[in-house]
Amino acid sequence: MLPATQQQIVSLGLLGLGIYFTVQLIRGLLGYRRYLRVRPSAVATWPAPRQALTRWLVALGAFGGVVALLNAWLQRPPHHVYGLAVMSAYFVVMVPLATTIRLGIYRDGIWTEAGFIRWEEIARVAFLETPEVVLLLLPRSGRGSFHLPVPPEEYGAVRKVLAERSRTGELHLDPAILGL
Repeated sequence: MLPATQQQIVSLGLLGLGIYFTVQLIRGLLGYRRYLRVRPSAVATWPAPRQALTRWLVALGAFGGVVALLNAWLQRPPHHVYGLAVMSAYFVVMVPLATTIRLGIYRDGIWTEAGFIRWEEIARVAFLETPEVVLLLLPRSGRGSFHLPVPPEEYGAVRKVLAERSRTGELHLDPAILGL
């Protein structure tokens, strides 16, 4: 048995995990619901690159589910069980669900690794042409950037759609810094 101070730290940690993963699970499910609404308007899409850790994350979630059941059986405090169960649900549900989202160009914007960005929210675009092609999108809000890995066979189509959206006025890009 742990001393009282350590038990409180573990309890607070599991409560914090429960709150964090509840928020992440809700955000993930809302994002997937948004994807389901956007999916019919696909212009040029492709599967997200396979992540090497996907199976391990799902296995971690399954193990977390077993630990949550064990904690319930041992009659641990409800927030211990809840914290472990919601963390397990996140890895078992959201990780496989996220792999079904197709990245690419849609009628109203672009679905990137970080989520969907509407045409009117895009301030700047740039292609990084390292061994892989990556489209970088900077939002008008100035918060971070969005990355879209582009398969080589889709590169020309993506450039064409961006040029077309810019020409029709759907994509208003900020002027380049110092004319560059």
